[in-house]
This record gives sequence, C-alpha cells and structure tokens, in this order.
Amino acid sequence: MKKKVVLLFSTLIFLFSATASSATPETDSLKVGLAKDIIYFVFPDRYLDADTSNDQLPGSNARDTAFFHGGDLKGLTGTCSDGDKGLARIKKLGFTAVWVTPLVVQQDAKATGAGYHGYWGVDFLNVDPHLGTKADLIAFAECAKKLNLKLILDIVTNHTGDVITYDGETAYIPSSSANAKNPAWLNDLTNYHNVGPMTNCWGDGPCMQIGDFYGLDDVATEKPVVYNGWADVYSQWIKDYGFSGFRVDTARHVDDNFFKNWSPQIDAAAKSVGINDFTIFGEVYDVNPVNVMSYVRRNKIQTVLDFPFQANATEYASGYSDAAVMENLFAYDDLYTSATSDASNLVTFLGNHDMGRAGMIIESKRINNAKELLPRTLLAHAMLYLTRGIPTVYYGDEVGMTGSGNGTDQLARQDMFPTRVSIWKTEKRIGGNPIGSGDSFSVTDTHPIAQYLKALAKLRGENPGLANSVMRIRSAKGSTFVISKKDNVEGKEYVIAFNNSAKPSKITVDTATSQGGWKVLLGKASPVARKEKVSFIVPALSTVVIKANKQIDKTAVKVGKITSTMDFLSGFFETKAAITSNDLLSVSFFARTGTDAAWIPIGTDTGAPYSVFIDPLDFPDQNLEIKAEAKNSKGNVFELPHTSVAIPAP
Repeated sequence: MKKKVVLLFSTLIFLFSATASSATPETDSLKVGLAKDIIYFVFPDRYLDADTSNDQLPGSNARDTAFFHGGDLKGLTGTCSDGDKGLARIKKLGFTAVWVTPLVVQQDAKATGAGYHGYWGVDFLNVDPHLGTKADLIAFAECAKKLNLKLILDIVTNHTGDVITYDGETAYIPSSSANAKNPAWLNDLTNYHNVGPMTNCWGDGPCMQIGDFYGLDDVATEKPVVYNGWADVYSQWIKDYGFSGFRVDTARHVDDNFFKNWSPQIDAAAKSVGINDFTIFGEVYDVNPVNVMSYVRRNKIQTVLDFPFQANATEYASGYSDAAVMENLFAYDDLYTSATSDASNLVTFLGNHDMGRAGMIIESKRINNAKELLPRTLLAHAMLYLTRGIPTVYYGDEVGMTGSGNGTDQLARQDMFPTRVSIWKTEKRIGGNPIGSGDSFSVTDTHPIAQYLKALAKLRGENPGLANSVMRIRSAKGSTFVISKKDNVEGKEYVIAFNNSAKPSKITVDTATSQGGWKVLLGKASPVARKEKVSFIVPALSTVVIKANKQIDKTAVKVGKITSTMDFLSGFFETKAAITSNDLLSVSFFARTGTDAAWIPIGTDTGAPYSVFIDPLDFPDQNLEIKAEAKNSKGNVFELPHTSVAIPAP
C-alpha cells in the first residue's frame, strides 16, 4: 500500500512540473529602459556657472535662495573631458543617467522669487535664457551621448506658470498676458479648469485634480486639445535632443486617463528617432504603496518615484525602525506586479528638492551620536543601490550637503559652485567641513560619500546580479536585513546584509548555494558555509555583500495550492502560490475566462512568498481559472494545480 501512495505522489509531481514552458514570460521583458541605470538628479541653475553673460537677466539674484543663481547648461556640460566638473565628473562618480529639472522658459520673476527650478513654465518650446540656448542644449545632449549617459527631462503637464487671474470666481487672462504662453493653445482660457486653489476649489470634481497647484494655472488634462498638445510639445523635445526618459511632475494631479491618452504618443515619438525603450516615471507624492500602485495599475503611468521606499529606507537607516519595516515595505511589491508592470521599475531615492536631503532626513528621524550620521548615510545609500529599483541620487548629496533651517524646498537647493548665500557657507556637511567660500567640486575626489557611491556603482557594474535583479528576502530580524540576489545569466547567488545597529550582528541565513564557498565583495566579513546556510558577522552600521563561488545548486521546488481572496486594503484579489524552495524563483500567473479561452499573463513574481494582485476591473463579473508556473535557476518549470475565483461586477 505504501508503494502505491508513493507512486501516486510521484505521478502528481510529474503532472504539475515540466522541464520547459514557452508560456512563462521573462521578467526582463517588463523592465523599463532605465531599469539598470543609476540616476543623478540635478538643478542646472545650481550646478556650475560657465556663461556669465546671462547672470544679470531679470530674476537673477545669487544671494537669495528664491532666484536664479547663474548655473547653466554650459556649466553642466563642461568640456566633456576627463577631469572636468561637468558631465564627465558625473560619469566618473558612476552615474549612467542625468535627470535635469525643467528647461522651458519661465514666467517673469515676482518679488518673492523666480522660476529657477523650472516648474513655472510659460514657453514650453524654448530653453529658458537663464540656462542657455537651444544650441547649448544640443551640445549638452552631444556630450551625454559621447559619455554614454542617458538624459532625463523633468516635465510638467498638470499646470503652467501663474498667468490666469481671478475676480471672485471668474477667471480671466490679463490683456498684457494674452499671448504669454507658447504654444498658442495654452493661451485659451477654456483649456484650464479655472476653479481656484487645490485646497479649496469650487468646481465639479476632486480639487486635487482640477484645482490650481499652489496658485499655478491648472490645465484641463482630460481635453484632447490638451493631452494631444502636450504630446506634440514633448515629442519635439525627444526628437530634437534625444532624451531617454521623462520625469512627470505632479503626476497624481492630472486626469485619471491622461497617461493612457498621452504616453502612447510619447512612446511613438521616441521610437520614430530610434529610442525604443523610453521611460516615463511620475511624481506621486504618497508614502502608502496601496495608493501609489493604483497610478501604475489603473492610471497607466509606466512607473513612479518610490516615496514609500524613501520613507522606510531613511527611517531604517536612522535606526528608528528595525529590519521588519523593510520586509513589510517589499511585501507590498506584489501590488505593482501585472502583465506590464513590476516593482523593480520603481525609481528609488532618499531625498529630493522638495522634502530635503538624505542626510538631513536621516538625522531628523532619531537622535543618534553625531559620529553615526556618516555611516548611517552610507548605509542608506547601500540600500538604495543594492535592493530593487532604479536608484536616484540628488545632486550635492555626494558631497554631504545637508540643509539650513528645516532643510526643505529652497533650503535644499544649494550651489555646487562657490555660493553667495551666507547660510550655505556655514551649514553642516556630512563627512566634511562647511564649504565656506570654496566649491563642492574640489572636495568630490576625497569625500567619503562620493567615494562610496563610486564603489557601489563599480560593484554593480562588475556584478550584474546586484543591479536591480531578482531579489529575495532571507531574513529581517532586529537590526539586520538580509537579501539574496542573482543574475539569471550568471546563475550565481549574492547575499547582502544591512545592519542599522551601533553593534555588530551575527546572521545565519538559508541560501540556494551549497558548494564552493563565498567571496566578500563589500564590507568586512568572514562567511562560513554549512550546506545551504551561510553565517557571518555584519559590523555595526554597515553593509556586507558576498558572492557564491559556484552556481546555484539547491533548486528543488515543492508546489502546493493557489488561493485567491479579496484584499480588503486594495480591493484587488490577492492570488498566492504556495511554493517552498531555497532557490530564487520566478513564478508566473495566468488567467482565463473559460476552458476554450486563451491563457492571459497576469504577472510574474520573483520574490517569495509568491503572489499577484488581480484588479477586479480587468475581469469584471467573470469566473476566472488561474494557473501558476514556477521556474527555478536551472530553467525547470513546475506547474501548480489550477484554481478558480469569481470576480464580482463593479
């Protein structure tokens, strides 16, 4: 009787497994064009002044944080030669892409400030003269191409500069500003919502979408003349200058269907000039992954800035929270998983031009010994570079800039060249002294943060498995967060351990590698391997990276059932595949609406536990049959028994 049971079990395993499957999609096909890049985010006005001829234009005042300071495209470009301060310096630091704030012509300066930041645009077809000319931008693009740097342009589609005026609840354009904007459709009052401020609008619809963002003119992005007009405008920037991506400002404030109407036109324009992997990422300023994912899954923004990562990574690096907070953050990654999206496409960061700089944010989370700020800042950057996502570093963070006062907004937009703003001369620098009358370029080569970022970039370059690849959480206990990663081509495992405690931490974790031992790539450790486990001590406030000397060999997979139930937070159907394995698997899910219907891919998960979230709006009032296939590191595919779920009508 026992032999019959064993034979039956073996038959079932055979039925639910195979050595290959053409239906299983490759996760790399879902990656955006910037997926393997490291981005440097910079204000051209605050980087380097190479053309003093435009320094006296209206709106210029290098002593005031609210006005133009003189930095320009010529300064950011530099000579394009090794040792220069411009793009060559950025390349030397290990960055592969440069994101610049909007370059369009800004509205006239006010008594309170000017559009040095680029978000008060009025002429969207030309370069602001404070920053240079179209010829300067062409030279900038040519230098970037020579250095193999991708360029990302910050753009605004939600609003323009403040031109429209209100008389009570009646909006009008002053006669003196009748033709203030370019192209001409932006001078038509009917192409705006005209319902007052976002905080207290009087129109029909959500004020967050139809109200004026801090007094800026809110464009009616639901109108064809608007989304087609924006497509024409920004397509031209791609065709003329070869940008590889757009960061879309205030993306959650546009119409829900805007990206569905606009993005395909942008993608087509990019393809027309040979840019086949153009990336669009939106600014959705929300730290709740459940809220953020809906902009990707439902509003169809290709990907977004990862504000939830920013909040949790800086909190962990500060020591305010333990490793469980990072485990919880990455558990939400499955929300982003669909047939066309993936959490690895999220653009991660630690600080920015609005909320402030990484070091200041880390310091504000928890009171620590002052000597801990530098190692905690390095720890945060290691997490940024070595976990999933597309890492972005805000200019100046590489030389320890912090911030004066509350350190946000204007006070987080310091000059890299010798500053004339008195408070910036004396403000604290992490890993160095206040800059005084000096410039930040002269300290770059010796600054500990800059050198650490350079080392991390080199490590990723030499080990593709560390560069936004398959990732699995191995342990999240106390102060220590441990992950495994792998490169599908190389087939070797990496173990990365982060410790946010001021004391060393000993770890022992399961791996998918049992032979050959391990090599230390970053940090100080002495790994000891016993079968499929590895142990080592992670020093205080540090990161350790080790790499297996041989390929993954613990590839056994035990499959169970598929379950699908509604998640009360998102309203999506959480669909889980019960799978046990030490390996770093990819698990692909499929659905069909009937036995004669084709199987439809609904997402591939590469991080245990394995699940996807089905949007009920994709299959309203349908009875779904669901299957899942798990692929191990040897390429073998194991199919789980099918299950069914009834999706209710909306």
